[in-house]
Formats: sequence, structure tokens, C-alpha cells
Amino acid sequence: MDDAALWADGLGLTFPVLADVNGEFYPVWDPEGVLPVSYIIDQDGVVVWAEIGGAGGLDDMEDLVAELLREP
Repeated sequence: MDDAALWADGLGLTFPVLADVNGEFYPVWDPEGVLPVSYIIDQDGVVVWAEIGGAGGLDDMEDLVAELLREP
């Protein structure tokens, strides 16, 4: 199990989590050279939340994911 999967499992997350260990997505998302970067992507593939430089917004992330999961 990779670090992202361990992190997600430890938090009880039930949605996909990506760890860009090879830097494949780094140029696509262009995080301005700051890591870590977190994104929440809705079911339509739209980035609805992003945080650059840390996981200080875990409560915000949890609230938004819960809201998105309630949507039909």
C-alpha cells in the first residue's frame, strides 16, 4: 500500500486519492512549485477546492466532501 493509500485509509476516506510519486501530474496541475497540494474534484471532474502548501484545511475538506457525497 502506498503512502497516499495509507493516509486515506487512516482517515477513513472512501474516495480515490492520488499520490503523484513520479511527478506525472505535477505539470498538469501546475502547483507553482509548492508541495504538498490537495485538490477535491467533483463527480463531473471539476476542481471544487484546492490547497497549496499543507493540509491545514482538513475540516474544510471533510465538510466539502460530505456535501458533495450528499448531492445526487
